[in-house]
Formats: sequence, C-alpha cells, structure tokens
Amino acid sequence: MELLTRIAKSRPTGTTHNQELVSFIESYLMELGYEISKLPFACKVWEAEESFLTVEGRKYKLHVSPFSEAFEGRIRAVIAENLEQLKGADCEGKILFLTDELTQEALQPKDYPFYFPDEHKELIDCLEEKKPSAIIAVTGESSVCGLKPFYLIEDGNFHIPVASLEVDVFSEIADKVLDGELELVIASYNRSETAYQIIASKRVANSKGTIVICAHMDSKYNTPAALDNASGVAAMLLAAKGISSDHYNIDIVPFNSEEYYDPQGELLYLEDIKKNNKEISLLINIDTVAHVGSKAAVASFNLNEKEMADLERMIKGSSNMVAGQQWYAGDHAVFAFSGTKCLLIYASDLFEGCISYTHCPKDTIELVDEKLIENAADFICKLVNSYK
Repeated sequence: MELLTRIAKSRPTGTTHNQELVSFIESYLMELGYEISKLPFACKVWEAEESFLTVEGRKYKLHVSPFSEAFEGRIRAVIAENLEQLKGADCEGKILFLTDELTQEALQPKDYPFYFPDEHKELIDCLEEKKPSAIIAVTGESSVCGLKPFYLIEDGNFHIPVASLEVDVFSEIADKVLDGELELVIASYNRSETAYQIIASKRVANSKGTIVICAHMDSKYNTPAALDNASGVAAMLLAAKGISSDHYNIDIVPFNSEEYYDPQGELLYLEDIKKNNKEISLLINIDTVAHVGSKAAVASFNLNEKEMADLERMIKGSSNMVAGQQWYAGDHAVFAFSGTKCLLIYASDLFEGCISYTHCPKDTIELVDEKLIENAADFICKLVNSYK
C-alpha cells in the first residue's frame, strides 16, 4: 500500500519526516474536499550520539533518553533502590543510579495535563531537589513497548541529563561504581522547531454534531513505527475517502504529539472545539490497528444499550472485525473520560504480542497486514455513513 510506505518512517514531532507527512496529509485531504486548518506549535527536536559510562577502563553503552540534557565529565556515583534511600542520599554533583523499585515503569512527563500520578510527581520532585549531575536509570523490558532498556524519563521539561542502562549490564558493575570517579558521556542535543496540527473538516447544513476520525501521526524516535501508528493513519486517510454524511460534520484529525512529552496537538484541537462550539457526537480513534495474524478490535466508551447492540451487529457483519476491550493510553482517553461517545480500533492481539514491537526499530512494515487497514477503513465508512 503506497500510503503505508509513505507514512512508515521515523517521524517524531517537528522532525523532517514529520513535516513532510504533515504536508502530504494536508494535500491528500484538500484533494478530497476537506477544509484544512494548520495550527503551529513550538516543539523540541532531539538528536544523540554515542554515549557511554566507563568503569575501570571499560566502556558500557548507554541509551540516552530523548530530550535529555548533555553531560560529559568524571564524577563519583550514588545508588538508590527505593524512594526512602533516595530521600536520604547525598546526590548533588554525582551520578545517580536508580534501580529496583524506582525503575519499574516509565514516568509520565512533568505536569502532563491528562494524567500525572502522584507517585510519579513525588519521584520527579525528589530527583530535582537532590540535584544529581546526571541520572542513569537501570531498566529492562517494558510491559507497554518493545524498548529494552526502556526510558524511565522522556521529558523536555526535565533538565537533569538522563540515560538508561540494561539491568544485566549493571549487575556486572554494581559493586564497582561506588569505588571512585566514573567517566560519563551523555551526548544529547535539542533544538527548537515549529510543528503543526492539522484539522480537516467537512460541514453539512443543519448538522446534528461532529464526528471525529483520528489517529496519531507522530512516532517515537528510532522506529519506523509501522504498526504504531502508520497503520492507523493509513486507515484514517482511506476512511476519509469514503465518508459521506448528510447529517454530521466530519473532522479528520491526525494528532501530532501523542508520542511527544507535551500533547500540544491534542490541546490545540480541544481549543478548536471550544472556540467553534463543536458538539462531538462520536470520536473514532485508530491506533496500532493491523498486526499480521490479528483482527481489528473495536472498543466502545459511553454508548447506550441500543448503540452497543447496533455496534455489535455491525461488527459481526464486517470482515476481520471483533469486539475489543477498553484501554486508555491514546488520544481518545480525554474524550472518553469527559463522557463523549468514543470508539477505539486497534489490533486484537495488541497486549498479547503486538505491543512488544512498538517504540523500537522492530516496528517495521512487514508486521502490518494491509488488508486489515482496508477492513478498518471500510468499517469506519459503513458506521459513519449510517450514523443517526
């Protein structure tokens, strides 16, 4: 599928490929008769080079967190395994190794507007108060992506240099890192860019409301992101061709900061809804939809009993579509929590294996079943065109 090939390139917010994709989507939807709003927002674009820790003359590779500050120098280290140890540790001017209880899951970015758990805030606040010169997070596999080691902190508003080190590697050097000064190089660079959020709209007379079709177009760094979420963007664009409603306005929204630490694209769309007094009747989010060997699963939020029954009949009458379970780590969440009727379309085996490919170089086009993209797009068109 030409659409999928064009999209499935590393495309973090504001990068060259991201800008190229914005321009392509804009032209594509304009040709289909959509009115385009292209809203700018400031962002950071990140680059990194070889980074390492030297212990007793041997270099160990570090995985620099996106948007980290840079560091280079020789300093002593301290280790913290839990919050109590961290609170009692003398960290200022040292390398702080975080392990065990402190590195079980990635932390939400500071003050993330939709979800920022108290325990994450407490840890981040403590790290900033302790003022280490750099942080090395000892991590392994993640339950929510394919990165190993995963990034503990991925946040352009966090200004302590930070990198990850594999658990197995740390076990080799844990008894050595406190013996003397260590050489640390975190080669990380950020620059300012302007990114864009597209909102593509079609209006009808005497509209009953607005139906939103969305999929996040940006990716993490260092991944083609074919499943997550080139597959969803391709399905959204295919659906945009076949949607024809006489009763509802249509918004096609390729969210451009779902994988970014600051969800500016979604915030801009929420502002647009408020500014233009839009009533969102239904939102359909497509995210990681077409893994080979799976089907396209449909989860619903805030539908009434009759709507659920109608949806179930439509799923049963559609090729390669099945009922799915709710999850909230996506652009639909803020709408679902506010009571908006939402559908989420995703790969039926997302949590049984598909997710292990995401956010890393393994997420390639070979993992995507193009037929499932077409099935998802056909289902969306059928649903929207018959929506009452």
